[in-house]
Amino acid sequence: MSADPASYVLGSHAEERDRLERQHQIWRPEMLAGWDRAGFGPGQRLLDVGCGPGFASLDLAERVGAQGRVLAIDSAPAYLEHLRQQCQERQLLQVMPKLGDLAEEREPASELDEALGAGHWDGAWCRWVAMFLPRLEPLLDRLAAALRPGGQLVMHEYIKWETFALYPKGDQLAKFASRCIQHWLAHGGDPNVAQRLPQLLEARGFRLLSSSSLMACCPNDHPKAKWLIDFLSSYPHQLAAAGLWSADEQAALEAELARGQQHNSLWVTPAFIEMVWERQ
Repeated sequence: MSADPASYVLGSHAEERDRLERQHQIWRPEMLAGWDRAGFGPGQRLLDVGCGPGFASLDLAERVGAQGRVLAIDSAPAYLEHLRQQCQERQLLQVMPKLGDLAEEREPASELDEALGAGHWDGAWCRWVAMFLPRLEPLLDRLAAALRPGGQLVMHEYIKWETFALYPKGDQLAKFASRCIQHWLAHGGDPNVAQRLPQLLEARGFRLLSSSSLMACCPNDHPKAKWLIDFLSSYPHQLAAAGLWSADEQAALEAELARGQQHNSLWVTPAFIEMVWERQ
């Protein structure tokens, strides 16, 4: 889940890597179900696009087996080094970590484009990557060129980030969510990027096979509520560093969250969707 370092505003430090691992475990069942729908399996050649520390890459490696291949692409060297270490410890020779900027133009061809080749890959996995890219065209053009006819693309992306909420009495959280959106837009991101993807992918020869909502509404003790609380414990520091979140606002947010966890509350995730596409 990492894009260009300048636009991936969540960072690639160790604390964020740990949060991403917890996030991966929480949403792993939905990810695996999407891979089942796409028919990802033994012996296939699959892409992990914006792989971050590579938690999904390791799951893909297990799925394709020793006869398959996984090209894990990210622009954060620290994350790719973590993945290399994990692969070495587990002797996963089928995983190929690759440094590359997914927002970089394809002309002239880069080392990333040479590694991708043309029509070489059976499928691709892409989660929470497009939302951080200032331009989607380089990423989508690469996917269209890299996947063989009949290749499957599984995407998990946000479609309405402002649904992130706490009920009742979540006014400060709503303010926090609006500042997050402001921050990402200022860096060229789009937290509602899934709204634009169907038109762009269809224009590049993809056919939508299935789509579904992955939005959750849950009580305090649910893993997805804990995922939201985890994000709320880390990202305010990013907003504060950008001058978008004050100490008084943080104190009010913490008081609101403490109240919410002491009473029966509903946590609503930012709305995101799964799409499974086929390359025509």
